[in-house]
Order: sequence, then structure tokens, then C-alpha cells
Amino acid sequence: MASPTPQAIVIGSGSGGLTVAIGLSRIGRSAILVEDHHVGGDCTNVGCIPSKSLLHHSADGTLPPAEALSQVRASRTALRDHETELVKTGTERLDFRVGRGRLLSPGRVEITAPDGSTEIVEAPNVVVATGSQPRSLEIPGLPSEMLLTNNNLFELGTAPEHLAIIGGGPIGVEMATAFRRMGSQVTLVEFLPQILTQLLPEPAAILHRSLEAMGVRIEVAAKATAFEAATGTLLVEPVDGANPVAPISSVDAVLVSVGRVPNSKDLGLEVLDVAMDKSGRIVIDAKGRTNVAGLWACGDVTDRGGTTHAAGAWGRRILRAMVSGPLPMPDVPPIPAAVFGDPEAAWIGEQPVEVPSDVRRITVETSDIDRSYTDQAGEGIVIVDVRRLTGKILGATIVGPRAGELIGTVSLSMKTDVPFHKWYGTVWPYPTYSDGLSRAVDAYIAEALPSVHKDALRWALGRAKSLIKR
Repeated sequence: MASPTPQAIVIGSGSGGLTVAIGLSRIGRSAILVEDHHVGGDCTNVGCIPSKSLLHHSADGTLPPAEALSQVRASRTALRDHETELVKTGTERLDFRVGRGRLLSPGRVEITAPDGSTEIVEAPNVVVATGSQPRSLEIPGLPSEMLLTNNNLFELGTAPEHLAIIGGGPIGVEMATAFRRMGSQVTLVEFLPQILTQLLPEPAAILHRSLEAMGVRIEVAAKATAFEAATGTLLVEPVDGANPVAPISSVDAVLVSVGRVPNSKDLGLEVLDVAMDKSGRIVIDAKGRTNVAGLWACGDVTDRGGTTHAAGAWGRRILRAMVSGPLPMPDVPPIPAAVFGDPEAAWIGEQPVEVPSDVRRITVETSDIDRSYTDQAGEGIVIVDVRRLTGKILGATIVGPRAGELIGTVSLSMKTDVPFHKWYGTVWPYPTYSDGLSRAVDAYIAEALPSVHKDALRWALGRAKSLIKR
């Protein structure tokens, strides 16, 4: 049980909330963890875990769709039960409460239990980690029972005959991959001119071509305008005068994946006048603090969330700041992201389409590395942006098998400020997909060495100009 005066009250048991609550208990502090739904948040229950489980079973191909979806739910439930047991009885000094938390004043939270009873708890710190939910999209004529989001997608009894997906982001691309593998006809509709707009055009095009090669119909610069239930036809129009789009016929399910909205309503934030951006996300500083003393936030509910691992990273920053007090914090590290399509894609940092003059962009095709031959991996690419002269890594994109794992090497190097040229001579096991990174370093050295004096002169002239302007 928690001590009479806990260090913190944590509202929400997703990645960020669990990180703070369990982290406090492990260093000898007590905490109250409040959750009004399932432990594990969106990721465990309706996000990362079931989606990756479905991708696994669809790639394996040994189970029929109904059994694959059943296995997805079984895996999800097993992990949820494990996490629930961990917070209920497996963690000392952690007091788990089922109910909805609402801020009354700084350090005071009202918990409303499922039976309607209420309780007020107090602590010097409160952490809001309530996550997000799918953004809604109105499609006139679409019956509610045909509308899917990630919240109900994994409850399907079997794969639809024809699944239309609105939104070509990570969720849309991953689910297009999984359901096409399971035999569904899949059509993907994206409002913008390319799918996966987080990526540079060339890597995004690789995923686009791969989906089309699987048999997925993709319509970009298009929007769904209405649904004709009698014929199962989804009407689609071009955006900004693009080419006409043929109707999508015989659709029996529509998955909407057009972004997320924060769960920031009905939390009492307005009572404390908590600063939020125009999207309703809580504004936090580099320590995870809000503008209200003692009130912290992390994850999708903030303006710095977006992924499960980002929420966990911010949870660790809050934990560190809460314990260390006024001591300075290290800079916020760059946070990678990944989409687990076929192939995978992962990226980190800033990579503008137009390369600045003081940046060297290294691009290596990885379809011809030896491991790609053994696995018949197909197209792949590594793109690394490096500051001229210093070798500082500014951003990277990897497309190919294990991209989500490989980007971790780049992430570590960026966090610890290891310049790219210091990678040269690093030995990776053979044959592995890390050979793509090795070749990128080789290409960088080959390009950078002949022009090092020119880069130094360019830097010196730029520095002189900036000093003159002062």
C-alpha cells in the first residue's frame, strides 16, 4: 500500500503513466495510480501490441483470418493481465485505484469509482498521462456498424472482404499490409499527395510501391465524401483539382485512421488554467512540467507526445526531474519513429526535402547488400543527413527489414553526440542488415575526405559573416 502522503498521483496507466508510477516505487517513493479503463493504455489494448501481433500472424500465414484475430486478442489480454497484476499487487508502494481522476486544485484529485462513489486524494505532484483517442471523420451514409477505428478493429470476427482505409499514416499502412496478407481486398485513401508524410518522398515511394505490388489500391490527394450503403460504394473525390477518382465498390468495412485527439477533456484542467495548445494538448517544458506548479504531463495528451516510446521517455524525464528538483536536465533527445509495413521504415531527427548547403546527405540503396539477397528483401534505402565539417548527425531514414531496430543505433549516436565519421571502422556481424549503415558510413567518408578543406573554408567564411553582422 502507498504511504499516507504519496510522492505523486498519476492519472492514466499507459506507457508514460506506468513509467512514472512504477519508477517512483522502485526508488523507494510511493504513488497512487488512477485508471478508468484497462491498464496499459492505448498501446497494450488497441494499438501497438494488437497491431504488431496481427502483422506477425498475417506474415506467418498459417492461421485463417478468424483464428489470427482470435490469437491477437489472446496475446493482448495476456499482456494486459500481466500489467494489471504488476500494478495491483506486484509493485511495492504503488496504490492502484480504478476510477476516473479529475483535478480539483493543485495537488488534489477526485477519483470517481465505477459505482459512482468518490474519493479525494492529495500529493505534492500530479501527473496527467491520459493519452489520446482516434480522430473522428464523418462520412455521410456510412452505417455505424461498418465504421472501424483502432478501438474496435481488433474485435472483428474475421477479415472483411473489402476494407477501405481512410488515412495513409502508420496505422493505415500497417493495417493495409496485414489485411491484404490475410486475403482482404484493400483500398487506401490519403488526403495528401503521398502516404507516410512523415517520410521523405523517396522512402515513402518505396512503401507505396510495395503496397501496390501486394495488390493494395492507393488513392492519394483524395478524400472520401459519402457512402452508398445499398451498393457498398465509397465515393471519393480528388483534392484541389487532381485527377478524378473512381468510386470504391463492394466495401464492407471502413477503417478511419486520420490522426489522434488528446484525452484532455473533463480532467479539471480548466479549473487550474492549465496551458494548452489549439488542439487541446497540454503544453509542457523540457522537464515535463505544465505552467501549474506540481502538475506534470506526458504522452499523447501533451504537445510533445505522439508515440508509446515517446511517452515512456517523457515519463523518465518527469521521474528524474521530480526526484532531482532544480538540478539541470540533459537536452531532450531526438525521438525515433517507425512504421512496421513491408518493408519497415524508421526515421529520426529533421530531414527537409531541400538539403541545406551546410548539410551532406548520404543515400545508400540497400537492396544489393548480401543479407537482402539471402532474404530476397527487395527495395531498401538508408538516408543520413550530416553536418558538413563536424560530422554531427541531424537525421536519418531507414527503409528495409529490421529498420525499427537499426534506427536505435542512430538514436544512440545522436543522443550522445557521436559524429558520423567516428562510426568508420565499427564492425557489425555479417551478414546482417546493419551492412546498410556500414555502407552509409563508407559513402560519407568517401565524399567528405576530399572536400574537408573546402568545408572548413566554407564554415570559416560563414562564421566570419555572422560575426560581421553582429
